[in-house]
Amino acid sequence: MEVYVARQPILNNKCEVFAYELLYRGSKENNYFPQIDGDEATADVVFNSYFNIGLEQISEGKSVFVNFTENLLKSELPLCFPPDTLVIEVLENIKPTKEIIQICKVLKKRGFRIALDDYILNEDHPHTYELLENADIIKVDIQATSDELQRRMFEKLAPYELEWLAEKVETYEEYQACVRKGFTYFQGYFFSKPVILTSYDVSIYPFHHLELIKELSQEEPNIKKIAQKVEMDVALSFKLLQLINSASYRRIEPIKSIEQAIVLLGLKEVKKWAYVLTLRELKNQNNKVPSEVIKLSFMRAKMGELIANQFGQKQESSSYFLTGMLSCIDTFMYRPLNDILNDLPLHEEIKDAIKGKPNSYRAVLELSQLVEQGKWDQIEMKSNELGISMEDVFQYYKDSLEWTQTIMETFYKKDKSLNSM
Repeated sequence: MEVYVARQPILNNKCEVFAYELLYRGSKENNYFPQIDGDEATADVVFNSYFNIGLEQISEGKSVFVNFTENLLKSELPLCFPPDTLVIEVLENIKPTKEIIQICKVLKKRGFRIALDDYILNEDHPHTYELLENADIIKVDIQATSDELQRRMFEKLAPYELEWLAEKVETYEEYQACVRKGFTYFQGYFFSKPVILTSYDVSIYPFHHLELIKELSQEEPNIKKIAQKVEMDVALSFKLLQLINSASYRRIEPIKSIEQAIVLLGLKEVKKWAYVLTLRELKNQNNKVPSEVIKLSFMRAKMGELIANQFGQKQESSSYFLTGMLSCIDTFMYRPLNDILNDLPLHEEIKDAIKGKPNSYRAVLELSQLVEQGKWDQIEMKSNELGISMEDVFQYYKDSLEWTQTIMETFYKKDKSLNSM
């Protein structure tokens, strides 16, 4: 039987992933949360994450936040899991009774961190401040609480050693406001669909230069392998497209894949471009995009490729790959999306898909985004539209996640080795 666990990144104030919240969203047969009670939902999430799927695969070494109901706290279920990985979220509907406070004390003594979910200060409750003494993180739904209430809570709880997490942050402006207020962590769809948080350009990682040049230096360079090396770096892909769109190389034919761009440029020009770019980028290695955005681009690209192969678009799979790879390009370039796309010689259908206009590329990209966000009811509808089974969709997502993790592990290993030279 297939099991599903959604995850949502929690960022720190450097826009780095601090942890993931693990979420129950049903299964192929049961897509709606109201059809299952909180106890069963939490039990499914923790057991599937730790035992069926594997926590390391889901969390990538980060901590995980999981909602716990009152019944499951009393059952001592959290004690079955390692305290260094699990952050226990005490749901907002749990009253801070003496028993609950004692449970929290035991959990803290065992090394668990405790987060109070959707927190609103209730000064009239006799055990409010006892609970706060045993909490580590306060989660505030910024859409459901006023600025004035948030300000008052910050003031009242200043004496306590607490970290503050802003939930449901949906825009860059909201993110900035939360930073100013003093929030430490941030969670919301603003990162599932990344906003612009980085500088005006993005550095290419050195080992990508070296591997590309190594492939170009072969006696008989393989264009497919060269294209694959370029596709492994969003910035390399973008800069290659910039090159072909420059005054020297501008072509009438719109680009639908990196391989096509290399063929149009010619290996001699690609090699020259790669050497010049390497020398330039090696001098500027501090300007990096958050790794979660890179991972998101890789996962969308790979999932698009796999789905295209499934519904008979194998010849076009590289175009679906490119669409997913460039879907976060505004985050990389710190520029409006339309301005970036206007500067690239992409096929109009790929541009339209990235902008959100309906076509086959957009449909596949949207399916990837729905899986990222755990919107299982909409996933089923979109899967039916594309003629793909739910089993295949989640297999592709799992394959894309594993493929991306392999790429990123290689990425960091080689990046660190280069930095130590």
